[in-house]
Amino acid sequence: MTDTQQFLSEAKKIIKHERADNGGRYDAKRACEKIVRMMESRNSALGDLPHSVGDFWLSTYILPSANMANEPTDDNLRRLTAFNAFLSGEDDEADCLTADDWNQLQELVNYEAEDLPLDDLEKMMGIIVEKGAL
Repeated sequence: MTDTQQFLSEAKKIIKHERADNGGRYDAKRACEKIVRMMESRNSALGDLPHSVGDFWLSTYILPSANMANEPTDDNLRRLTAFNAFLSGEDDEADCLTADDWNQLQELVNYEAEDLPLDDLEKMMGIIVEKGAL
């Protein structure tokens, strides 16, 4: 199982447990926040960057949803999986990200750059350049 598959599997488990542990009353916002916290813990070496990326995902794709009961949708979960892959220095799941997503990632990385490990910063900036967001 790849890291991306494992991340997606763990996210789906969080959603499943959120439904089961609350007597069928699903709180999408709480489930999505738990998924973001999982992403933050998986990328803890990157300081505040995973939190900032998670906040971007929540505020851009989840909270404005007209149908919160269905969040995260498969598309939004795939998008967060792509963000997680990016934080891991991979871009194999990046085809679902928009130009605006890449521009926001570039801004977030630039803001956090001085606190990031150099190897990780180089990988992320390489992906950003490749995607044309710089």
